[in-house]
Formats: sequence, C-alpha cells, structure tokens
Amino acid sequence: MGITVRDLMNVEYFRDFKVIAGHKGLNREIQGVTVADAPDGYRWKTEKEICFSSGYVFANNPDFINGMFQGESQLSALVIKRGRYLEEIPDYIVRLCESQDVPLITMPYGIPWMEAINQVYVAVINHAIQIFGVSAQSVPFRPQAMDFKEQKIQKILRAVESDMEFPALLYDLFENKSYYSSDHFPDITEKYQLQESDYWNPSVPHSRYTLCDSIHMTRYRLLRGEAQGQPRISWVTIPIIVGGAPQAYFCVMESRRFLDFCDEYSMRIAYLALLSIYEQIVALRDSYNVGFEQLVHLALESREEDSHRLHYQANQQGISMEEPYLYVLFQHDHKSMDIRTKRNTVMDLFLHCGMESKGRMAFLSRTEGVILFHTRGNIELERRQISAVLTEFQSKMTRKFEGMEWTFAVSYEPKRLSEIRLCVEKGRKTLKIGSVAFPDKKILDYNDLGILTWLDIPDEELKLLLDDFSALMKAEKNRELLHTLKVYLENNMNYSLTAEKLYVNINTIRRRIEKVNELVNVDWNNYYTRIKIGLMLQFMQF
Repeated sequence: MGITVRDLMNVEYFRDFKVIAGHKGLNREIQGVTVADAPDGYRWKTEKEICFSSGYVFANNPDFINGMFQGESQLSALVIKRGRYLEEIPDYIVRLCESQDVPLITMPYGIPWMEAINQVYVAVINHAIQIFGVSAQSVPFRPQAMDFKEQKIQKILRAVESDMEFPALLYDLFENKSYYSSDHFPDITEKYQLQESDYWNPSVPHSRYTLCDSIHMTRYRLLRGEAQGQPRISWVTIPIIVGGAPQAYFCVMESRRFLDFCDEYSMRIAYLALLSIYEQIVALRDSYNVGFEQLVHLALESREEDSHRLHYQANQQGISMEEPYLYVLFQHDHKSMDIRTKRNTVMDLFLHCGMESKGRMAFLSRTEGVILFHTRGNIELERRQISAVLTEFQSKMTRKFEGMEWTFAVSYEPKRLSEIRLCVEKGRKTLKIGSVAFPDKKILDYNDLGILTWLDIPDEELKLLLDDFSALMKAEKNRELLHTLKVYLENNMNYSLTAEKLYVNINTIRRRIEKVNELVNVDWNNYYTRIKIGLMLQFMQF
C-alpha cells in the first residue's frame, strides 16, 4: 500500500501543487513514481503510478496522452510542470483526465524532479509510520501482562492487511503462538497444505530470493506454483531478532501478486514496529528476571525482621506471599562452569520450552538454580505438564552444553515463598540420594525416594556408595548381581532363603555374592552398612 492522491496533496510539501482536473480520482492509490518525457514512455507505465512530466512530450506529441490511458494499467495521477514547455495545460489533456477520473496536477517550475519524487516516498513512509503505530511508547513494566504486546501485534498485523491488502502472520517462538491479521492467513495455509514452520523453514520444494540482507528479508516461492495452470504461491518473511536470538517470524503472504515497492516500504516499517516491541519486552524480561533472582535470594536468607522488605519485593515482582508454588531445583555436574555466566543462553532455552507462562527461574550458585511453578490445585495435571516441560528443557540443556549432565529435583508439595529454604534443601537431598537410587534418571521426584529421604548419609559415605554401585549399574551383566544382593539382604543374608526366592541353586547364590564382594569393598558384619545398602537397593532400578 502506498498513499492516496488526496493524502499526498494534504502533505505540507505539496501545498503549491494544484489539482486542476480529475477530482473524483483523488482516492486513487499511489504505489510507484515515474517520469515520462520520451515519446514512447507510455509503453513502460505500470498500474497505480503517479507520472511526472516537464510537458515536453505533450508539446511535441499531442497523441502521447492517449497512450498514457491505453491498456489496463491506469495512472494514479498525472503531474505536469507548467512554465517550461507548456505555459497552460491544453484543454484536451484536462478533458481526458476529467473523463477518466485521473487527477491532473500542476507543479511549481523551480522544484527538482528528485526532490519531488523523494517527497512522495517520504509521504509513503510517514503514512506507514502512522498506520503501524511506530512511536517511542514503552511497554508496561510487568512482562507477564502481555495484553499490551498482543494488542500492539494485532494492531500492526491488521494494519498490514488493511493497508497493503496482504494477509500477515507473526509467530512468537517463546510462546509458540501465532498471531494473524485475519482468518485469511490460516485459510491460505490450509488451502496450500502448508505447515506454519514452512514460512521460515520450508519443507517443500521452493525458491528463495533475498530482498534485504541486513534484516534477512526473504521471498519464498513454492516451485509447484510454476506449473501450468497452478496458482503462484509465495510469501515474504523477516525474522525478529533481538540479542542474536530469534524471537518471532513476521510473514506477509503474496497470494495474488508480489509486494510492490511501496508495499516493501510498509513491510519494513511494520517490521521495525514489531522489532521495537520485542526489544522492549526482552530488555524488561531480563531486568525482571534479575529482580526475581534477588527476591529468591532474599527469601532464602531472610530472617523475621526482613518480612516487610520481602513482602515489598515480592509485590514488585508480581509474586504472592500467600500463594503456594511448586519448586524444582536443578544442578549441573561441571564444577568449573559458572551457570550464571550463561544466563541469557539458559533463559532463552527456558523460554523456548514455553515455561515463562508456567514458571519463573532464578540462579542460586555456580552449579544450581531453582524454578517456581504456579499451582492451580490439580496436582496430577500439573505433574504431567511440569514433567513434559522439564523433559524438554533438560533435553535442550544437554544438547546445548555438551559434556554436562543436568539433573532436576521436583517436589509436588505446594509451599509459600517463605518456605523456599526448606524446598531447596529437599531438592538438594533429592538430587543427592537420587543420584544413588536412580543413577539413570535426570528428573527426580522427592516422593519417589520414599523412606530414603529420612536418611542423612554423610557425603563421603554417599560418594563411596555411589562410586561402587554406579559402576556396577553401568554393566548390564552386573544387574543380576545387584538383584541377588537385594534379595540376599532382605532375607538376612541367608543363602538358602535367597535361593528359594530366586528359584536358583544355592551354589549360584554363593558365587554371585562372592562376585559382589570382589567388585565392592563392603563390611557385611556392620549392621548400619547393611541397612544403608539394603535401603538403597530397594529403590535402585535394575
């Protein structure tokens, strides 16, 4: 979409340009500019152009005007500079423009062509800026109040379709949510059997052409549209990138024709408006996350006299001190890496899992962090949802940080923020005991540990147990030994009873226990050692 002739004439720069005929066509749309002074210049006219002329071609070739009105490509307006070759505009030109409802405009003698043409495009840009609402207006502070964001996006997309007459899409990567200018876009997607991801990463045969390198503005065209009798299918996509990370994809569907010059202008302006929204959202999200992290540390370290300050900061972060939350503690095993130095990367992965709407994250130390999930009361439903997003998050983290293991401890017992210290301690215990009981599990539920959570095994002893029995667990052939040892301890180290329970010969049991003793150094005469190992074996999976 460009600008109407009427809107152009209302621009201050064009105040001395006079419309002398064709007033009924003032609502014609201008989508391009041409200068015609060659005798056969009309051959290259296109639709919706405003044509500038010195009058030379009309003075020397009166029939030129007839060529300008031939064919289907109609002019938007004709502008003639009076005083150079024509002192007065001939009546036949005035009558033809009047009959065709094409505005005939005279322009001052002293204005250069380039200046006038530039001002047409300046008017187009200013019009687009007004339509798409590009301004210095800021996003409200609370990023969880996304109404503002959605309203602005919808306004821009609707303006794109209304002004440019092309349906548009914005796909938000963090929310995994699509915004449409109207129902036309999903209808076209369904009609051509496309997936939404095809608009930025086509999975079908296509060609691509870069319209602008700096903003990665690209036209995609499906090759099947080149076949005889098949409709052309193409679209233009621009990624919305902030801080080097894609936030969204902005796409305009060319379902009937290509974007023209002014349409590309408008799409760039719409892109800048969308980019501004996401830059503000990302900046505020970053500061918001830092504020939340400070709140979590205050809650972990607070004493009774800090109660007022804690309530105040919680209120600033939109956290209720009365509402219960579910807590997830996560850790990595790479002691040399400080997770806080990878804050932006981890946060991006967190948001890409759609977790922002479900939970909030804070880093506690070099190796661990905590996630608070809102609870709605249906714990079983939340268990499934949280398990799904944590599985995706853990998988993304493992792929992103090669050579590192990430483990998560979940407690599905809702607790207020004032009880977060207890929840973090439970999480640490879950990871500590779980590393022995479930060495292959990366997402551990506190309740799955059963009575093991009652034990307080010193770190040194736990490490010894972990080293010995983890090595046994890694070899499939040793799992039979562990199962035998478990039953053997359950039956008070009685070979006969163990053999009966396992339906094997007593000598087989003796050989297996001797093999265990070769692999691990355990004092079976120590009652407490037997109890700890027996409990651990109860919950190990083999």
